[in-house]
Amino acid sequence: MLKSILVEECTRTKLAPSLEKVLNDLDRESTHHDYIVALIIVLLAEAGFYLSSSYSDRPQCPKLLYIPKSWKSRDTGIYEMYFQLESVPDVECKLVVVPLGDTLILNFFPLMDGKTTYSISVQTLKYVNPYSSDLCGRYMNLKAISHRFKDQLSTPVRKDLFIKAGVMGPSLQTIPIELKFRILRLLDAYSVTKMAQCCREFRDICSESQLWKDLLYRDFPGCYRTVSNGKDCYRFRSHHEEVTTHTRPTLDP
Repeated sequence: MLKSILVEECTRTKLAPSLEKVLNDLDRESTHHDYIVALIIVLLAEAGFYLSSSYSDRPQCPKLLYIPKSWKSRDTGIYEMYFQLESVPDVECKLVVVPLGDTLILNFFPLMDGKTTYSISVQTLKYVNPYSSDLCGRYMNLKAISHRFKDQLSTPVRKDLFIKAGVMGPSLQTIPIELKFRILRLLDAYSVTKMAQCCREFRDICSESQLWKDLLYRDFPGCYRTVSNGKDCYRFRSHHEEVTTHTRPTLDP
């Protein structure tokens, strides 16, 4: 089985690595609300939003996911965090999560003139099982909450930011990163290497080892599922296949 990349691809036995990483910052005293907000941090990262550079405890690599120490008020229980869209880093966005019983009110908006605040309510126990002893069983209905959050919060805010930045009209730059991965998975390997030459963002995305593992398992079903470097293994298998059958294009060196 392929390792999950996105939250919506998680199963009862496999969690996305990004979600596992964030959950390591929680402890036994964490509440079901904490688990939902930790999940939101990952969903925002999938849409290109990373915690603001203003946090003093931010890792050197901005794409490393973590829970900031000041994420929740001890007095009110309200969560407040600041994010930056990777493509528009000069405008911060604020996430405010207000607990009301077993419901969370999620508010997300950019800190700019004429801003629009986007809000949804989440029934926590619909998505978190507080009685599960393992992390994989802690979450439920992840695909549903992932789609709802992105459709109603992160995607509208992305749109507002891109309009502010002057990026108008249909563009691959404006779609969430998980859709970019899905598009790349449909391409042949040669086209992926060409996409990597478009810009820095696609260079980074097209270098992801998991993407190349997916292409490897798709094009060479007999490959072992435990390869460490997907691109190097694909290059080797592609070259071998071309030498023997002349049916597959080799990758650029």
